[in-house]
Amino acid sequence: MRTKISVVSALLLLVLSQIFSIWNLYETQMRMIGVVLGDEQTSLSSDISSFSKQISKLGITDDRWIPAAARSIFQGSYSNNAVLYYDGEVLANSTSYEFDLEAGTPLGEKYQKYMLSDAYSSNDSVAYLAGINGSILLITYIEESSYGSGNGFALLHYRDVTVIFRESRLLFLRGIIISLALALILGLALTLIIRRLFAPLYQLKDTANVIADGQYEERVPLKRRVGKKEDEVTEIAWAFNRMAENVDEHIRTLDEMNEKQRMLLGALSHELKTPMTSIQGYAELLQRVSLSPERQASALNYIEQESRRLSRLSVKMLQLLELSDESDIESKDISVETLFSKAKDIVQKRLEEKKISLQLIVDSDLTVTGDEDLLLSLLTNLIDNARKASPQGSTITLSAYSEGLYVQDEGCGIAPEEQKKILEPFYMVDKARTRQEGGAGLGLALCAQIARLHGGRIEIESIPGKGSRIGVKWNVF
Repeated sequence: MRTKISVVSALLLLVLSQIFSIWNLYETQMRMIGVVLGDEQTSLSSDISSFSKQISKLGITDDRWIPAAARSIFQGSYSNNAVLYYDGEVLANSTSYEFDLEAGTPLGEKYQKYMLSDAYSSNDSVAYLAGINGSILLITYIEESSYGSGNGFALLHYRDVTVIFRESRLLFLRGIIISLALALILGLALTLIIRRLFAPLYQLKDTANVIADGQYEERVPLKRRVGKKEDEVTEIAWAFNRMAENVDEHIRTLDEMNEKQRMLLGALSHELKTPMTSIQGYAELLQRVSLSPERQASALNYIEQESRRLSRLSVKMLQLLELSDESDIESKDISVETLFSKAKDIVQKRLEEKKISLQLIVDSDLTVTGDEDLLLSLLTNLIDNARKASPQGSTITLSAYSEGLYVQDEGCGIAPEEQKKILEPFYMVDKARTRQEGGAGLGLALCAQIARLHGGRIEIESIPGKGSRIGVKWNVF
């Protein structure tokens, strides 16, 4: 941009210098006329003084002889481009012009200030510029004091200054043409430079309108120039692109958060179903079957425990709606043996429906750090998925090691190409079986999120037709 401004400044200086040159031409013309005027007035004053002395030497006493004597002296010595006046009338004219002093244009001080000689100064001395027969003449006129009984003599000189005015006019016209050409070039340069300078602004406006219409990925087309500093307008366009990129990223983040919230709301509904089923089952059992006081107390105790867990789970699941805030989860040391025992109690009834046994492999001293309810939800989801995939009469193994917690089944297994997708929300390997079991494809997605919040990740090992081993592997224990 600075280079473009320098070019414009140089052109502007050229135009101004040309205008200044035109003014100098005008000044030069006045200076030349002033110099000629000075020469003419000096010559004229010398001539009139000499002429008067010669007339006086003649000692003429009869006024009738004065005109003849004056004419003779004038024609002998002063007749070059001059006119002699006596008593206001032309006495002798050696020129081819008839002069009318009243029709001339008196020269002002603007010419006289350039006179090189001030040897003669008289209120009777006047100067004119007159156009006669296509020529421009500089006329100087001076009157002498009265002589004899008359009003005295006057002498007029003229100098043809047409060439001065013609050359000045040609130079002036040439200067005007050059100035106009430079002004035209300056205008074109300004137009091109302004268009180039503001092109990013026009592109920015168009891009802003496109973004306003909802196409948030749109950007101002720009290219980095290696080793060159960008101009200010281009820097604004780059700043706009950075702003648009941040806005787009923020919108994508919001969209992802909305999708996660929608998914988690579905997951909440999915998670509420298991304890609600158990509560409903025990409630129906209490209503329809006459139980001993011990079994009634056990059933009511289970309903109370599940209701409390359901309440806690609801709160935890709602907290998961803001996954970016990982500090909200409650972390404490939990006995893995106790955690497994609670998970078994929750899923035992559903496992019995398919005559599936649950085997626990755990070290009594092993503990994990995290949120008990969320980890319990993770285990029950993994066990429930294993139950769905397992045949009747099979065994599900729930094991714990220092590197993680795992659920292994003897089911149908998962194809390698499916293993990369099953952690996605709502993805179901066997849609018919999942719908029949009442699933929504959210269990493993929820497990993946719970594992991430606990510093771990879901690990899947599966052989089609032989079973699967799925669990959470700690990255940070």
